[in-house]
Amino acid sequence: MTLFQRKTRVLLVCTENICRSPMAEGLLRHYILQSELRGKVEVSSAGTRCSLPGCRPDQRAQKVAAARGIDLSGIKARRVTERELQRSDFVFVMDEANMRDVRQLCPTEQHGKLAFLLSHHAWQPRAEVPDPYFGSADGFARVFEIIEDAMDSLISYIGSRVE
Repeated sequence: MTLFQRKTRVLLVCTENICRSPMAEGLLRHYILQSELRGKVEVSSAGTRCSLPGCRPDQRAQKVAAARGIDLSGIKARRVTERELQRSDFVFVMDEANMRDVRQLCPTEQHGKLAFLLSHHAWQPRAEVPDPYFGSADGFARVFEIIEDAMDSLISYIGSRVE
C-alpha cells in the first residue's frame, strides 16, 4: 500500500448504534488487525435512528465484549448519513428494518454495496442479527457470538475485494 492510498471503508449499521453495530465494529477491527487487511480497512458504525447521539454502547454490550478482549468504550452512538453511505465501500446492516432504512437514504446506484452482516456467512446467508436491547445480558452474549461467528467469512469477503 502506498502512503496516500485511500483505505477501504466498512460501515456497520443497526438501529440505535448502541448494541449490535458497536459489537460488530469492535470485533471487525480486532479481526482486521490480525489479518492481511491491517492498515487497509477503516471500520465505523452508525444507527438508522440513533435517538441518543454521543452515547456509549450499552453497558451489557461493553461487558460482553470486554470479557473477550474487545474494548468498545471509544465508540459513540451516531446516526448514519447519506454522505457516509456514499463514501463507504461496504455497508453491512443487522436486519430487514435497517436495510429498508439504509436503502431509502442511500442513492439507488449504490445499493450494490449494501448487504446483511450475515449474508456472506455460509451457515445462514441473509439471516438477521437479533436486537438484544430489551433482553438479558445472556442475549447480548448470544448476539456477540453470532457476530463473531461471521467474522472469518466477512474478512474473506472484504479481503477478496480490497487491493
